[in-house]
Parts: sequence; C-alpha cells; structure tokens
Amino acid sequence: MKKLFTIFFILFLCTTFYAEPNYSFFNEKWNVVHLKKSTVRNCLEISRNGGRWMLELPTIEELKNYDFDENDIKENKDGFELHFHWGGGNYIHHDIFFFKEFEDEPCLYKIESNWTENSWDDKLNDWKVIENSETSEINPPVKISRLGIKKILSLLGSGYDSIPKITCLDSDYDKPIKDKIMHIEVSYDWGEGKRIHHLEYVYGENPHGMFGLAERFEPADLGIEKKHFDLVDLNFDGFDDILIFAGYTMNGSQPYYDAYLWNQRTDRFELNPPYWNEICRTYVKCNEIDRLLYSSYNTTRGLIIYYIYEYDEAGEKYITSEKLYYNYKLDLYSENEKYSDWYTEWDLNDTDIVPYEKLPKYWKRAINFKGWDF
Repeated sequence: MKKLFTIFFILFLCTTFYAEPNYSFFNEKWNVVHLKKSTVRNCLEISRNGGRWMLELPTIEELKNYDFDENDIKENKDGFELHFHWGGGNYIHHDIFFFKEFEDEPCLYKIESNWTENSWDDKLNDWKVIENSETSEINPPVKISRLGIKKILSLLGSGYDSIPKITCLDSDYDKPIKDKIMHIEVSYDWGEGKRIHHLEYVYGENPHGMFGLAERFEPADLGIEKKHFDLVDLNFDGFDDILIFAGYTMNGSQPYYDAYLWNQRTDRFELNPPYWNEICRTYVKCNEIDRLLYSSYNTTRGLIIYYIYEYDEAGEKYITSEKLYYNYKLDLYSENEKYSDWYTEWDLNDTDIVPYEKLPKYWKRAINFKGWDF
C-alpha cells in the first residue's frame, strides 16, 4: 500500500509541475513580395490551440548585425518573449519584446531594453563600459498582427514613446453623441521631449465629401449614433492610422469612412489625403496581415463591385490589384470587365461567370473579411 501511494504521489508531482508547452514556434526564411519587390527575411510562425500568427522579422540591412535563431524566442509563464540582439561599435543592444494574449491574439505589452555603451577613457587608457536598462509598459497592448517591420524598428532602441499615442478627449466618446466635433489628441516622444498635437474632426463637413459632394449634415442625419474611431494600419507602414465612420451614402444604405493617415515626413496625421479619396471608401475593410485593403460598392441596380487594393509606399498611392462584379439578382460573380455595368446582360454560358463556390480563395477571404461595427 505504501509503495502504491508513492507511485501515485510521483504521478501527481509530474502532472502538477510539468506542463506541456502552450505555444509552438516555427521559423523559416521566406521571399516576401510586396508590390513585386521581394525581400528575403525570417518569418516566424506562432501557433496555439488552433490559433496561428505570422510575424515578419527585420533583415540585417534594416537592423545592424541582427540575426534571428531559435534561442531568440522563448515561452514564459505569461506567454512568450522575443529577443533582439543587435548593434555594434559603441552600442550593443539587447531588447526583449514580451507577449501575452488579449482577446485571443498575442499582444506586445512590455519591452525591456538593455544596451551597453563603450567609450574610450584617455585617463585610464582603456575602454569604459556603461550598462543601461529600461522597461516600457505598453498600454494599450499592440496586437501581433499590427507589428509591421517599421513599427518593430521604431520600437527597438527608441522605445514605445516614439509611437504616436491617440486618444479622444470628449466625454461623449463611445456614448450618445452630444455635438458634431470630435477632439483627438496625438502624443509621442522622438527623444526631444513630448510632442502633442490636436485634431478636430467635424462630422458632416468633410471638405471633399463622399463622391465629390459637399455634405453639411448633422450627425443624426448621417446615421451616426456615437463618436468613435478605430486604430488600424491602413497603408501598412507600421504606424496606426485613424479610421472614422463618417456616415452613410445619400441613399442611406452604405457606410463610408474618413481617415487620418500618419505622414512620417511631417510627423502628423492628414485627413483624407488624395490617395484615400481615390479609392472606394464604402464598406472598407483592412487585412493588415496580408497587407491588403478591401472595399465594395452597391450600385443598387443589381450589381455590387468588390475591390482589393495594395499600397504603393514609394508612389504613396493605392493600386487596385483585383476587381470583382457580383450580380445579386443572378447570384453570380465575374472578374471580367465586360460585366462591370449593372445593365450589362450577363451571358450565363460565359465561363468567366461563376457561383461563389468557384471563386478563388483570395476573393472568398475578401468578401467574408470582417469590417467594423460602429
């Protein structure tokens, strides 16, 4: 009996103090292509309980002397941590990104920065080494799907304060709307002290207007019940942009969006820059992981047009990479430009006309991709 108790006690200790890993990590070098420009970089796949996330890592050209290996990703009691060893010459850096899950996605919530400064001391006739350490709490945490290369590079060395923080100053934010002006504060620190600038978004007075119209409406007339914006990287530069539900089109059926996009040259947000006004701004959805923007427009005459956009960073413009036409009276789709007009007679014998089941995967993903519920 005593021996049996000993066996059960050992089994209890094993199951209590030994836990299977929560996460699995897989690293592979991929030839990543954006707008026909290819870059070979490490792509880290992180998975847990059916969830799967991809993280592209900097190259040695982007981050001095950086090289990723399997020891740089480690699981811990809260989630996992990603180590960056980089630098050279007078400064050697070791930055640690800490992740844990919020809303079923790993989020960066803390950064520990360690760096060594090497300088020559003439009096000692030797090198003097100064070690420094700093911890930054990130609030709100940044989703792993929002960690583009540029955002990672901005966080390394300069810390979280170099990323713009965006808040609404109005007491009626996310509550029944009281007035038509939304006051947004942007603050950040580039190492020269904290900078703050304020944005005033006026509902119904967008100088461009949807489809060239000059609206002068009250929020209630636009179908807006509360002030709200979402932070999303609309042009995939690694920095949050501000997406605002601006109301509905004149027939009252289609939501359209205004946007403040971050301009790195001016360190400011721009409301509806020219390239934003050149796209279809109804039913906007952003696939940050695949760096694609989706939108669609209902002609209300039997045809819905779907768009997929890529962003050309060098040209500062969106490029329409795909376009799809849906005849909702026939419940059929076509990529053929021939069927771009609602009044076009659709030839049901045309092999370019297909049901939903025969659409390519990228179109199914675009059509079903979740947007925003304001």
